[in-house]
Amino acid sequence: MSPTSALQRAQTQNELFSHAEVAEILNNMLQSESAGLLVSYEVVSECGPTGYLGEYFHLQLKYKIGESNDIQTTRVFVKSLPYHNPKMTAFIEDCGMFTKEAAIYERLLNELRKLTTTIWCAQCYFTRRDLFVMQNIVDLGYEPVQDPAEFLTQSQMDVLLKSLATMHACSITYEERNQVNIGEQLRDVLREMTVSPKVVFYTAGVKAVLAVARVHPAYQCEVLQKFIAEELPSRLDSVYEMVNPSKNYRNVFCHRDLWGGNLFFHKSQPDKEPVVLVDFQLARYSPPAIDVLMAVYLNVTPQQRKAGLKEWYYDRYYSYFADELKRQGLEAEQLLSRHQFKQSLKSLELFGALYNCISATILRVPGDYLKNLKLNHPDAFHRYTNVDRVNEVLELLQMDKKFKAYIFECIEEMLHLLL
Repeated sequence: MSPTSALQRAQTQNELFSHAEVAEILNNMLQSESAGLLVSYEVVSECGPTGYLGEYFHLQLKYKIGESNDIQTTRVFVKSLPYHNPKMTAFIEDCGMFTKEAAIYERLLNELRKLTTTIWCAQCYFTRRDLFVMQNIVDLGYEPVQDPAEFLTQSQMDVLLKSLATMHACSITYEERNQVNIGEQLRDVLREMTVSPKVVFYTAGVKAVLAVARVHPAYQCEVLQKFIAEELPSRLDSVYEMVNPSKNYRNVFCHRDLWGGNLFFHKSQPDKEPVVLVDFQLARYSPPAIDVLMAVYLNVTPQQRKAGLKEWYYDRYYSYFADELKRQGLEAEQLLSRHQFKQSLKSLELFGALYNCISATILRVPGDYLKNLKLNHPDAFHRYTNVDRVNEVLELLQMDKKFKAYIFECIEEMLHLLL
């Protein structure tokens, strides 16, 4: 970038906010009787990679408090529409994904955060149609995982489940204390963004999963080939209903995007402090099992699940869930019993298994395959992610033994639930 263009970009960034908006952000952040006096501010680009669904900045603040002349400094995190990519901005505005996340922060998450001292999401200080401003969780002592596509360790899973249990418990406490239903209260916000026959990212994934199932060596007999061709597609369609608010089980606010890239671990106590969750644009109102299944299927190896570790995780989650509700003055067995929770895991498990198979065609592809497509072949990348990836996935099976073994194992897990 030339010095001139760099200066123009810096000027544009500082135009993201008016002085009055930054003053409002400062006072929302301080939340004290002594009003903060804004001295100056600067918007600086996040040094990390630009997000696919947003553009990231730091808003650096200099301010005084009360009568003091001491100048204090801090910074908060800004997520805006990806203005560097007009086509992506148009897509996000059209589907409403960004406004959904901003509304969730403004209308729900800040209220849920008040119910516990545990930090499981960032505090939000300001929202607008095109951006929102939050606590800078890196400055609070948290960091992202080095490789978001890697599986989590048992201790990492433990603190993730602790965060989920806390969020779900806060969801129930909020409803009980305010005599409201979050699903009704945020009906206009908590809509489905991925698991839908109208979402090409998801349907392209299902087509690829069906194609891999057809070539799986364990399912080559005539009977199973007929099942895959004629029955399996409609059986997988049952997942569409699973992700909606349940009529059979207690529903809670669910994150629904629990891959490694959305998890921040405590730097000094990563095995003890709960994970901070980010990116709530896919959130729904559904049984807590939906989040737990997604966490266990996306972040744990098939071998560990087969060895019985998933049952340990399920029990661990419910213990955290019951403990958190007890701290908030409620009894878990009266609201969602352990028996009901285990029943929901069993009846909704196909969601976790199928979503894992679909995610494997994105997260588990070899090396820099998708990164190369995105950087050097944008049309091919768009086709792979949002149109049709069948041929490419079948080619990857032949090219990479590790990918082939993994996705075949995931297909077996899924079909074991149906056969």
